[in-house]
Amino acid sequence: MGLLDSLFGGMEGSTKLTPQESFAGILMGASGCDGHIAEDEVNGLVTCLVRMKLFQRYDGRQYGKTLNKLHGFMKKKGVDALIDACTETLPKDLAKAAFANACDIVLADGVVEQDEKVFMERLRGKLQLDAKVAKTIAEVMVIKNKG
Repeated sequence: MGLLDSLFGGMEGSTKLTPQESFAGILMGASGCDGHIAEDEVNGLVTCLVRMKLFQRYDGRQYGKTLNKLHGFMKKKGVDALIDACTETLPKDLAKAAFANACDIVLADGVVEQDEKVFMERLRGKLQLDAKVAKTIAEVMVIKNKG
């Protein structure tokens, strides 16, 4: 691996994602699954992370480092590869929370595009969530975002 690869290579140098990186990566994927990241989606992602106990020890520098790492990986390898990496290392007890917050981000701009629907179904499968549970989570997020 060359010097530039180690500086700009995304997550190749990492051995395993932390729970925080895995969770944030899923939300990053939800933000970018339609080919662009809207300001509402970024705001939702950051708001979600800041509120979580999982991120209580993070400071601004750590948030920036994590999000830059994940964004670089997503730009280089794509959303599907990012989600594959994140769902492999996400603790199982965070699967429903990750899915709910991904739904929230997808719904943030008020429009659910086909790419976002495909993303959410793929995410549901990768997280091994029962379809009925996922539907209930999505329904609650739709209600939350109506106002």
